[in-house]
Amino acid sequence: MRQSQLYIPTQNVPPAEEVSRNGRLLQQAGYVDKLQAGAYTWLPLGLRVLERISTIVREEQNRIGGQEMLMPALQPKALWDVTGRWTTLRDIMYQWEDSSGHAIGLATTHEEVITDLLRRGELTYKNLPQALYQLQWKFRNEPRAKSGVLRGREFLMKDLYSFHATAEDLDTFYAKVHQAYHATFKRLGLEAHVTEASGGTFTKKHSHEFQVFSAAGEDRVCYCKACGFAQNIELDAEVAACPKCGKPTTVEKSIEVGNTFHFGDYYTTTVGIRHTAADGKRKPVYIASYGIGVSRLVGTIVEVYADAKGLVWPAAVAPFAAHVLVLGKASAELQKHATAFEQAAQKKGIAVLLDDREVSPGHKLKDADLLGMPYRVVFSERQGNNVEVTTRATGDAKVLTPEAALTLLQAV
Repeated sequence: MRQSQLYIPTQNVPPAEEVSRNGRLLQQAGYVDKLQAGAYTWLPLGLRVLERISTIVREEQNRIGGQEMLMPALQPKALWDVTGRWTTLRDIMYQWEDSSGHAIGLATTHEEVITDLLRRGELTYKNLPQALYQLQWKFRNEPRAKSGVLRGREFLMKDLYSFHATAEDLDTFYAKVHQAYHATFKRLGLEAHVTEASGGTFTKKHSHEFQVFSAAGEDRVCYCKACGFAQNIELDAEVAACPKCGKPTTVEKSIEVGNTFHFGDYYTTTVGIRHTAADGKRKPVYIASYGIGVSRLVGTIVEVYADAKGLVWPAAVAPFAAHVLVLGKASAELQKHATAFEQAAQKKGIAVLLDDREVSPGHKLKDADLLGMPYRVVFSERQGNNVEVTTRATGDAKVLTPEAALTLLQAV
């Protein structure tokens, strides 16, 4: 794709009012535009990153039998009154009356909708278990929307809900989701630690969070490097020795990128969801929910990988595999070779961004570092018929033929 044809409103300096690194860089590089605190427009480059992350999340959810669906963001008060959460979540849920006088709210989560949906169906031992998920924008009246896309008032989330005929089957699937989460975050280039946490307003049971250690994080996790034990200190006071192995622990700042809530038969008693067992009796349905903050992952990756020059995207989520630049006098012959390279890459299914703008070499190099594609491919008179390929993350450069450069990019 030609850079001159793509809307990338880069800024010479980051926005002064933004306190988080991900918020500053994503805006400066033209990936997002901040409309107001906690609400962003996802521009073409940012949307490409968001969609690549979403694809990985979907693939891993589908791999464990998840079925994608889409539920309404507008939800009636009556559903939330059944669980009592219309009141308990009032501080973060956008609630109002529509023109007909009906009380409605914007979705902060979807447990009420999904349990009501299945409750009204005919659940039996023959059609359980069920695992249904969606990727949908959630809305929360977040009072601390000061961390870029890490903490938004509207944000993209993957939420999966599983329904089981027995507690044992739920436990088995719950562990399977944890495996899928580890696979997801590994593909995204993130190390996420399973962390014990409070169920908060969602369940009285302990939940599990997937935390990425980062100085930008708002959570604090008590962590044992020896055995991997991790616990959010909101659940318990900081402990000097690990309760599992007795070794010393440290407290790490972290970003929560996913969570799992084990409800058990809670919704059987609150909303009356049951199934017909093999003996014909009506018995409880065991439920859990599992979330991943998709838009939050964009900010997390920035916080983990970015450097002083700008963004640094792992290949799995980068909007383009390489940034192609023509430097020097930019002769017609060099432009011709760069265009041919871009076309050859397109035929091989490799997404590259060709900087065809009439700006100085220094401007092109600075923007390439800011935008953060995994590789930079430079055509210049100094290289003759070859190209210089630079790895953005390390700065390592090598001179290759255009054909060898394409082979390198295809292997990413």
